[in-house]
Amino acid sequence: MLSFSTCPDPGEYGIGFPAVYDPAREVFRNMLRLVAYDVADARRLRKVSAVCRDYGLRIEYSVFECDLEEQVFQEFWERLLKLIDPEEDRLISYRICAGCVAEIRSAGVVERPRKVLLYIV
Repeated sequence: MLSFSTCPDPGEYGIGFPAVYDPAREVFRNMLRLVAYDVADARRLRKVSAVCRDYGLRIEYSVFECDLEEQVFQEFWERLLKLIDPEEDRLISYRICAGCVAEIRSAGVVERPRKVLLYIV
């Protein structure tokens, strides 16, 4: 599995205190993509969701934020295309440029989940 998260600023995060999501302050290393899907069949839905979790961070039930190099995104997209039924399902991706990332707004209880960088046992 690939890891695309950046390290959080230690001054803003504490154990047991999740940080408030401010998309404009996020640092993305590659092109940010927003991927959304609507899959009719439960079995295909689980498979599509699993592939999306491998490449991005879930921000809504069927919406993922993906910080990927172009080649990696193409591999991801090809995997998704093999899973869906184009007669029944919907799959869409939006590229979000660095300038537009600074303009992203959020409201309410929105936390950006992060992939685990390190497990301490």
